[in-house]
Amino acid sequence: MPKPPSKRNRKVPAPQVPAVAERAIPVSWEAGLARLPLDLDASAYRSQALRRKREVRCAADLLRLVLAYSLWDWSLRLVGAWATAAQVACLSDVALGKRLRGTRRWLGELVGAWLSQRCGLQAQAGVRLRLIDATVITQPGSQGTDWRLHVSFDVGRMCLDGFEITDAHGGETLARHAAAPGEIEVGDRGYAHRRGLGSVLARGAWLVVRINGHNLPLETASGRPVNLARWLRRAPAGQPAECQAQVGTPQGCFPVRLIAQRLPPAAASAARRRLKKASHKKGHSPSATSLAFASFIVLVSNLPADAWSAADVLQVYRVRWQVELAIKRLKSVLTLDQLRTKEPELAQVYLLAKLVAAVWIDGITEAYQAQQPDWWDDTAHPVSLWRWQQLWFESLRAAVRGPLTPDQLLAAVPRLSRYLRDGPRRRPQQLAHARQWLRLMLILTRSASDHATLSIA
Repeated sequence: MPKPPSKRNRKVPAPQVPAVAERAIPVSWEAGLARLPLDLDASAYRSQALRRKREVRCAADLLRLVLAYSLWDWSLRLVGAWATAAQVACLSDVALGKRLRGTRRWLGELVGAWLSQRCGLQAQAGVRLRLIDATVITQPGSQGTDWRLHVSFDVGRMCLDGFEITDAHGGETLARHAAAPGEIEVGDRGYAHRRGLGSVLARGAWLVVRINGHNLPLETASGRPVNLARWLRRAPAGQPAECQAQVGTPQGCFPVRLIAQRLPPAAASAARRRLKKASHKKGHSPSATSLAFASFIVLVSNLPADAWSAADVLQVYRVRWQVELAIKRLKSVLTLDQLRTKEPELAQVYLLAKLVAAVWIDGITEAYQAQQPDWWDDTAHPVSLWRWQQLWFESLRAAVRGPLTPDQLLAAVPRLSRYLRDGPRRRPQQLAHARQWLRLMLILTRSASDHATLSIA
């Protein structure tokens, strides 16, 4: 009688990949184009990104040029050399730069259409939690703020659902992100301003925002200012403190809950050190109110107290760290902060093309969440969004570049002179000058040798 196969040698059937997930995989550039939310040619002509074709045959090739410049972080000349070898387009670096600058409005429409399509889909069951934050992007050689990217992260869908690019003067405010009734908007201390809070409260949405004691005046029900420092001194240790207040905004006066939680001694001490260091750098000393707030997490919220306890509100704010991680992934995986240019138009094109890739990957992530929820909901062995996005980003970059073999490059070398050779230089290149000098010395040496041979003869 034959023995049953051991567990070690027993064959386990491979899991079946869902059909929807298969359609979500951009295995080629053509398959990736099928996922776009709008007609590329029509939108390119409408936004004047493709006013005349000439060397660029269609809007898909124009988008491919933009993504090659942004996703591969190539120079304009290198993009031109690749496009010529891959037979995508044949443009000089100057002409290519003009074409890319004209795509800014078009890329914005593409990202907006994608996000609108996503928001129009049926939301995931449960409360929609949106985390709001912004990040700074600097141009080459700069040490300050040149651009600021404002983002909104949907926790339930694990994807970014809102973008806005501004210059250094575009401040952080909740008014940049349209809120809907039933949503919870979460922001840090930079969003505790009356205008931004009023835009959320007037629309019937909920919010959880941290305050620092200076940027948001609060009042009691009788209209008197709330003495936050005195209230914090009376806060009990080990449990959250709460009181009722109201905030006056341009949209009206709204009641809010004021919730505070004392930090652990080590965390409070570190927060005070950071505050003193930042104040010393700015040339002043921190106020008593700022020092008192450094030992607490102080929040304002309009979540109903009968359904959300103070501990629940604090737990909601702790999730805000996920938008920080999402921004870190944009910068580390998609290299969002490796801005190559100082030109404002080209810089915005570069950033918008990165966001096209981010939305593209988020769409794949959302499709797989619906098909394999056990991967994403497992708290012990969850999917690593870092590795997940890295793989899909490399897949997208490979799809944009396409096959580029040595034979293709060898066949295209005669046409790559204007891309691979430098323009006129003031100083001769040292290597080329040395090679000329060596050839001259070889000729002189041979001439002297021949002259000596004739003399002997």
